[in-house]
Amino acid sequence: MSAHELIRVVAFAASAICMGLGAVGSAVGIGIIGGKDIRGSSINPKQQGALLKTMLIAMAIASTTAIYALLVALLLLFVIGAV
Repeated sequence: MSAHELIRVVAFAASAICMGLGAVGSAVGIGIIGGKDIRGSSINPKQQGALLKTMLIAMAIASTTAIYALLVALLLLFVIGAV
């Protein structure tokens, strides 16, 4: 196996690991946020609207982790993997 092929294999593997860990981390964060919102809404139903807004903002912020992981994975695939 040449050095060029080895670099491509490592880039593909790193891309898969990057996207997998980024997606899992984001999913865990979103799950925790949703669970806390449900708990808060069940404790204080009058604040459900305010909690919903805060939850949606927090979920959007937690989703950026997966978006950044996707960006890094695409860079690994098309910039380093294309060498």
